[in-house]
Amino acid sequence: MRRPHRLALAVTLFVFGVSVAAMALAVLLALVATGEPFTSDLVLFPIAYLAFAAVGALVLVRQPKNVIGGLALATGAMGTIAGLADELALVDSFAGRDWAAWLATWLFPLSLVPALLLILTFPTGRLASPRWRIVAAMIVAGGAVVAVSSAVTPTMPDHPDLTNPIAIPSFPDAALVVRGIGWFSLVIGAVLAGLGLVPRLRRSSGIERAQLKWITYVATLHGLSWLVLALDLPEVAGQLAEDVLFLTLALIPIAAGIAILRYRLFEIDVVIRRTLIYGAVVVVLGAVYVALILALQTVLTRVTGGQTLPVALSTLVIAVLFGPVRGRIRELVDRRFYRSRYDVARAHEALVDRLRDTADPEALIPVVTHAVAEAIQPSTISLWVRRRSH
Repeated sequence: MRRPHRLALAVTLFVFGVSVAAMALAVLLALVATGEPFTSDLVLFPIAYLAFAAVGALVLVRQPKNVIGGLALATGAMGTIAGLADELALVDSFAGRDWAAWLATWLFPLSLVPALLLILTFPTGRLASPRWRIVAAMIVAGGAVVAVSSAVTPTMPDHPDLTNPIAIPSFPDAALVVRGIGWFSLVIGAVLAGLGLVPRLRRSSGIERAQLKWITYVATLHGLSWLVLALDLPEVAGQLAEDVLFLTLALIPIAAGIAILRYRLFEIDVVIRRTLIYGAVVVVLGAVYVALILALQTVLTRVTGGQTLPVALSTLVIAVLFGPVRGRIRELVDRRFYRSRYDVARAHEALVDRLRDTADPEALIPVVTHAVAEAIQPSTISLWVRRRSH
């Protein structure tokens, strides 16, 4: 191994080791020293950033010059260190609480920059065209402005009881304006980076198309989770929305790693298809379940005086409807998004029906060849028929 590659490998493993150690210590502090109640985000937050660090390190070990791997590793390292600093700021006996809170305050928003650049430059590590330099500049400048303004603002929102050790006293009046401008630039850059995946996906083909499908799929899921969280529906989503947010965040580096290393690359269509089918099934049956409970409670509660029977009947109806609804939605999804699969299924059903009704072997030859031609459209068709001697 050449010396530059050894140095790159050593740096990669060191940064990954620091990320693992930082997040492990942060979780330990959260569970033991800070007195925080155990919540799911104490597990999901480390998983998300460690996924970035692990995938980035794995890609860089295989491809030391890969930009996507470097961006993923940088995101993971910055996020885990910020997480450790945030937990240290909550430990009353820690002498450097102010400095830890200060570090977490500006490092968290800065960790968004490499993550967004990963999406913007995926999968080649380069911008799709020079015009995207404006979006990249918005992301970098926005992240830098938020980080710098947060670093010198006297108050730290996540730790209001602590004091910024390097605060500029005259800055509070302009802090909200400057930080707001930075967040606005960062958010607009994030939205444009996500939307930019769509035209790139349409223009791509072959391996690059499959790679872009992976990142577009998980970026869409993550964007939807932000939308649900932004709606602020605690009675509907609550903690579940935050959990999904962290889970989909963890999927971004995983999808990038699959795409870059090309491990099971072309199974993305199966993943998308099943997501569409079961997502639609959950929405439809969920709506039916709620409607049934409301309707049955209105009718039966007066008779039975309780709510157990409406819930039981609604559950039974949903169990009966699951199979037919799933089959119908699967057919609709295949017909709309996977037309070739739908055509093959229809051709197979037609062939089975014709074979069932045909007893003459000679008559089966045109039936089979016609079905194969419609299903897969080969350039030539040859059919070998074995005849038994009597």
